[in-house]
Amino acid sequence: MPHFYVNPKDIVNSNFTLTGEQFHYLSGVRRFKSGDEINIFDGLGNSFSAKIISVNKNSLTGQIISKLPFVLPKIKVTLYTAIAKGERFEWLIEKCAELGVSKIVPVITARSVINEISENKFERYKKISISASSQSNRADLMIIEHPVKFINAVDFVSKQKDASNMIPWECEETNAVDNVLKDLKNIKNINIFIGPEGGFENSETEYAFKNNITPVTLGKNILRVETAALAACILVINKS
Repeated sequence: MPHFYVNPKDIVNSNFTLTGEQFHYLSGVRRFKSGDEINIFDGLGNSFSAKIISVNKNSLTGQIISKLPFVLPKIKVTLYTAIAKGERFEWLIEKCAELGVSKIVPVITARSVINEISENKFERYKKISISASSQSNRADLMIIEHPVKFINAVDFVSKQKDASNMIPWECEETNAVDNVLKDLKNIKNINIFIGPEGGFENSETEYAFKNNITPVTLGKNILRVETAALAACILVINKS
């Protein structure tokens, strides 16, 4: 059953309205019409079966039939990652949303090539997250935040009492992700840090280690930003 995002502000009681790009996709591309049934989600963890009531020139209205079962992950995975070049970062956003990552926070490091994201790109990234969530039948949306400095991100996660924090590091040879996640009894957040192509500077890794972030290995090969990020996320999500 097709699964589409509806902004929660556009859901009132048992009725919903679609406008903009989502409307044009449903009516113009998918050719849905009055009486057709679809599934919708509000990005907050709620998913519904619904029926289209009317299709107008610039909007579509519908009615919710019933709520669908969906359980949010018990442990939220947040990816703190350097920004990969070009379309590689868009690819990473899409795949993380499909996997169930809760949030991506771009980080600025000493060796980062890209240190900012334009508003146009930021809006595009959010649309990619929505599309991937629709495709993978998520009822929530993966959040994408604006870039933060690496040290500020470390300071933030180090204060989380219910978190497990890790940083894949090329100099770590024995400590695997499984070792870090042996006991998840009181864990509600898992934070993963991924560095830029040139890696973290020594001062950055030393700061991370001193602030409750554990180095892990992803194997012997040196991986690109998006490869390392996705590999780490898969290992963590499968374990959690």
